[in-house]
Amino acid sequence: MYEKEAVEIMTRWLSHKNELGKKPAKIKASGTFTYDDNDYVILKFKPDLLAKWQVGVVGFDADGDECGHTFSEYEEYDEATAKDKCIAIIEYMKEYWRSRFFAELERRGMTKEEFDSMSSEERKEKWDETGKQDAVRVGSILLKDADIDFDALCDTVTKAFLVAEENYKREDGILVFEVGSNMITMSLVDAPVPDGQAEFYAEGNFLWREAVAMTKQHRAHMIVAVMNHDGNSIEAASFFTDVMNLCSIETDALGIYTTGTVYQPAFYHEWAEKLRTSEMPIPLWVYLGLIQDENGTSGYTYGLTEFGRDEIEVIGSSHSLQEIYDFLYNVCDWMLEEGMYFCDGETLSFTSDERLTVTKSKAIYVNGDSFKINY
Repeated sequence: MYEKEAVEIMTRWLSHKNELGKKPAKIKASGTFTYDDNDYVILKFKPDLLAKWQVGVVGFDADGDECGHTFSEYEEYDEATAKDKCIAIIEYMKEYWRSRFFAELERRGMTKEEFDSMSSEERKEKWDETGKQDAVRVGSILLKDADIDFDALCDTVTKAFLVAEENYKREDGILVFEVGSNMITMSLVDAPVPDGQAEFYAEGNFLWREAVAMTKQHRAHMIVAVMNHDGNSIEAASFFTDVMNLCSIETDALGIYTTGTVYQPAFYHEWAEKLRTSEMPIPLWVYLGLIQDENGTSGYTYGLTEFGRDEIEVIGSSHSLQEIYDFLYNVCDWMLEEGMYFCDGETLSFTSDERLTVTKSKAIYVNGDSFKINY
């Protein structure tokens, strides 16, 4: 009885950018069955008109709601084996959601044994308590000198963000204002970034040849900080990116120092504008580092911890530098877009024939632990 709804759900799932990225050329329900107290609809679909039929499944719980088991391995549809293939998908999805739950427990500082020993009231209290952490972003606009019209810049920023007069305070080269749950601070400093930090991290920007030379010219900087009191790291990053971008344009910045590197202003502006189309500017939020040596090609992330996740590393791969960069980009985009967290020992797949193991251990190229993916 869920056939029509299942077709709509599977069509939406297939249309996601991480799947087909479009509606299937044809799709129809081809059967139903019950498994572990849930009702399932077998779907067959054609990605393109000339393609073969492929199999997928959508599940519904006792209340008639989609139960999180919508999936397809893009295997060829065969009426004789369709149900068995769907059951295999269901078991995979159950394990997937189980690993997601354990990853979330770990992120909130709880073990499964501790969680199981709590009452429902204690679980809710602990869950809410561990979720209440301010999300903070900090960076610097690198300036030729401090001779900028700070008051005019403040007027431009508060106007752009529609800040009411009672919601901001300005004095001695400092502006503090609030937008929703976000407190934003801009501080003009008549000195370079201390200890040569900006110059050091500029060396890692392999996308901007003049990064170090331009960074060495800065004699002042403006610190921008965003604190989201709801703990919404995506919202904090979005406001931070918008403020940094606007300030860099208005001050004719030499560079933008944040997320473990120094960005070229034009590059930052190009990616910041993607927020207008609801696309996450991943290269501005997570630095993607690349290394090539006698052991192969490696890559790492720097910045996922700002979103409450461990960093990711690929070590000694046979893939090219571009392939490693694209892979890390896609993993970061998927994690932040879908709100996902890794769990030690799980598998990751972006294609039907791909099974990449994910293990957690001491990081090689960043501090703390990282998740290693055998890509």
